[in-house]
Amino acid sequence: MILQAIAALGAWSWVVLGLVLLGLEILVPGTFFLWFGVAAALVGVAALLVDFAWQAQAIAFVVLAVALVLLGRRFFAGAGQRGAQPLLNDRPTRLIGRTYPLAEAIENGTGRVRIDDSVWRVRGPDLPAGTRVRITGHDGAVLTVEPAP
Repeated sequence: MILQAIAALGAWSWVVLGLVLLGLEILVPGTFFLWFGVAAALVGVAALLVDFAWQAQAIAFVVLAVALVLLGRRFFAGAGQRGAQPLLNDRPTRLIGRTYPLAEAIENGTGRVRIDDSVWRVRGPDLPAGTRVRITGHDGAVLTVEPAP
């Protein structure tokens, strides 16, 4: 039955497939079906303009789909990476360069510092509590500090 419908629609079957895949793109997150839908629609339009065998249409679909996926990934690779505030959700990086007093002495390379309403673990040279330290980096949620000048 499906083969009969494809044979009856002819080149329009590619256009219908393209529209179905583009419709699925709306329902599924990401851009998975987008490139396949565009490739199918392009093959359908080409098949309407030029009469060529179904084998050539299938090969054209595969080639176009692969090419569009590669071009799409290259074009959209960096999309959504940068915003107006790239450090918005990266609080440890935002703290680099600031100075705070130690809430707990650094002993054996580990201590604590109070920043606003949070207490952060710090790593650095042994220092007594209350010493002002400058944040120089971080390893995950552990801040790296040195004595403030």
